[in-house]
Amino acid sequence: MTETQEFERALRQEIKDILPNAIWQTDDGVYSVFGKYKIAPEKPGYRVFCSATDVGVFSTSRSALSWCIADKYQEYNLARDILVLDTKLNSLNSDIRLRATIADRSKDPIFRETIETKLETKIIHKKLVEKQLVNCVNRAKYCQQRGFNNETVRTGRNATVKTSR
Repeated sequence: MTETQEFERALRQEIKDILPNAIWQTDDGVYSVFGKYKIAPEKPGYRVFCSATDVGVFSTSRSALSWCIADKYQEYNLARDILVLDTKLNSLNSDIRLRATIADRSKDPIFRETIETKLETKIIHKKLVEKQLVNCVNRAKYCQQRGFNNETVRTGRNATVKTSR
């Protein structure tokens, strides 16, 4: 075996070992995640594919990647929560934007004030959903960090610890 062939074989083995934890962007702008998922940027957000199956559209790449991480580590409830919360947040954002535009275009001050009053509850609900989504994203982030050789697992106290007494 020549030196070049041996180098190629070692490189293939190394890539095969790294692929389950790798995230990279291809030339066409699509992110390849863990060798199983694809995140494709679109105008309203990021579309996620899992083994060529369309999962859904996320509003941010952070939410899309968090969904992939949760699915990879079989945290299916977390993955579902991320998808539902992101969809709800996207819907609330567009609803608030539309109603604010209607209020701005209105010439009737009473109508404008009524819409703005109703918007306050939607804005509060939006902040709550954002907070829940951030918590879910942070949990997915923890799953990813824990997944690297279980480095963040807390070690228990060893019963055979000797003191100087």
